[in-house]
Amino acid sequence: MPYSENSSLLETLLLTPCLLTGETRCDESKASVWVKPQAAETILFFHIDDQSNPDCHLRQKLYGNQKGESICDLLVFYAKGDERVFCFVELKDNIKDLGKATKQVINTYKHFKRHFRLKYIPKACIVTAGGSSLQEHQKYQRDLLKVFQPDNVTIIQRKNLKNQDEFGDFLRGIPKKTKGKRKR
Repeated sequence: MPYSENSSLLETLLLTPCLLTGETRCDESKASVWVKPQAAETILFFHIDDQSNPDCHLRQKLYGNQKGESICDLLVFYAKGDERVFCFVELKDNIKDLGKATKQVINTYKHFKRHFRLKYIPKACIVTAGGSSLQEHQKYQRDLLKVFQPDNVTIIQRKNLKNQDEFGDFLRGIPKKTKGKRKR
C-alpha cells in the first residue's frame, strides 16, 4: 500500500473535524462512551460518522463514491509503550439496533484495513443505552468474533454499568470481572 493512501487517511483523521481535540468522551443521544486517561497513554477520539459530524470526510476516503455504505460513529486510537490500538465504536440508544451496530463496526473495519496497513490491534465496541437479553448479546458477539480476536470485542450496556472506566479497561486489555462462585 503506498504511503500516500495511509497519509491521506491520517490527514483526514488528524487535520479535519473528525478529531475531537482534547476529548476522551463522546455522547450521541442516550448512548455515550468515555475513558479516563492514565499516565503515559495517548488516546484520540475521532467522530467519523458524517451523518452526525458532516465535516468529517472519512466515509468518502474509505468508500469513494459508493452509496449506502455504513460507517460506525467513532474511531478511538489508543497507544501506550509499543502498543497501538484502533477501536471501532458504535453508539446506540436502542438495543434493538444491535444487529445494525454490528454491521456498521464490521463494515468500517474491513474498509479501513484495506486502506490502512500499518501495524495496530483492531478492537470493536458497541455501547447501548439500554439492556438486552444474553442471547442477543451472544449472537452479535459471535458475528464480531468472526472478524476480531476474542479479547478485542465488547458490548457495553450503560444501564448496567458497574465499572466507571469499562471502555478504558477494554482499550488497555484488562479483562472484565465476571461473577464467579464464592469459595466456602
